[in-house]
Amino acid sequence: MNEIAILIIAHKNQEQLELLINNLVSDFDLYIHIDTKSTINKEELISKYPNVKFYSKYNIIWSGYTQILCPLFLFREASKSKYQYYILISAQDIPLISNEAIKRRLKEEDTSYVVSDKLPLPQWKFNGGFDRVQLFWESDIIGNSLWDKLKRKVICNIKKNQRKYNFRRPLYKDVEYYGGSTWVILRYDAMEYLLNFIDKNPKYLKTFKYSYCADELWLQTILGTSDCKTKNEHITYLDWFTGPEYPRTLRIDDYDAIINSPHFFARKFDIDVDKEVVRKILDRRNSTT
Repeated sequence: MNEIAILIIAHKNQEQLELLINNLVSDFDLYIHIDTKSTINKEELISKYPNVKFYSKYNIIWSGYTQILCPLFLFREASKSKYQYYILISAQDIPLISNEAIKRRLKEEDTSYVVSDKLPLPQWKFNGGFDRVQLFWESDIIGNSLWDKLKRKVICNIKKNQRKYNFRRPLYKDVEYYGGSTWVILRYDAMEYLLNFIDKNPKYLKTFKYSYCADELWLQTILGTSDCKTKNEHITYLDWFTGPEYPRTLRIDDYDAIINSPHFFARKFDIDVDKEVVRKILDRRNSTT
């Protein structure tokens, strides 16, 4: 059995997803969640890749609660097979090093990779990150029915008054809050600690309902003060500064910076924007060991 599971969250571009699968499937067990609103043909993929586990459970809303529920679902599914490592990436990621190099590096370093820094974070808006969870946000309400519009209006008014009168939702008891990247590598001990904490504290996740971008808080808070062996390092190369997208959709102009980074993966890529950079990176990583 493989010792490493790669968990992939996908929402668009089946061709690019298949390119990612083809570069990973020979050496890792893959667990892939496809957004319920995606045009990706899950049945076709199941037929083409019988050894890959595909799911389509959540309509993932950017900045909403489902961005927590989806990775947690994949963690629970993959953890049933007791892997040594669990790597969480998106379908817009590309591996920068070979599969053998990924396995070798994880074996040598023998640690989890979780970016988790204590709040407040000076680079984060909204009270250094605290208001992401202490204010009420309307991100999860996406329908256009009269009821949905009413709920959005009510929550927006609550948030407005929270700011006006300076009152906040209570934080979860006896917890120090940490924030960092969504994309992580969890060693078996960190996965066990994470799931045990959630099972023993069933109300914890509920505090993130009607929050904002709490996918960068929930896991990081749990593991930030754990005794699990962890490196506070990013697993993905990202460009948050250049634009025009934030994070930037990487292009051939970014090639040198990408390949000179120390990360396992880079993101985000879109072959409809620049296919050449994806091809060039994959050619390079597949020619090395």
